[in-house]
Amino acid sequence: MTIEWKDSYLLGEAEIDAQHRHAFELANEFMAASDKTELSHCAMQLYQHVREHFKHEESLMRELKFPEYAAHVQWHNDFISRLNDVSASISQNSLQQDDVKTLMTDWALQHIAQYDARLASYIAAGQ
Repeated sequence: MTIEWKDSYLLGEAEIDAQHRHAFELANEFMAASDKTELSHCAMQLYQHVREHFKHEESLMRELKFPEYAAHVQWHNDFISRLNDVSASISQNSLQQDDVKTLMTDWALQHIAQYDARLASYIAAGQ
């Protein structure tokens, strides 16, 4: 399974859009990984990218005084926690491949398509 990038995910903020596209690439690599070494490497790459991306996105939301900032950041924190759980499962040899697919699908289809879409609307409306 892969998650497909769609132009409907574009927010209109070039750096965030590029980060999202790259995150899709990393997510697909992660979902395709099969052995522990590869899974661990992909998890670390995704974790580093997501942390940097969330930092940038949260900075933009603060700057724009985005009214849904707190809920958005909570979703980010929950995602990081879930990613940490998946990483722990990898190290304990207890990872279920569906856990990776569910995490990545939730991120793409729920977070970007819903939470980030509201941020995009806010940006487009001129705050």
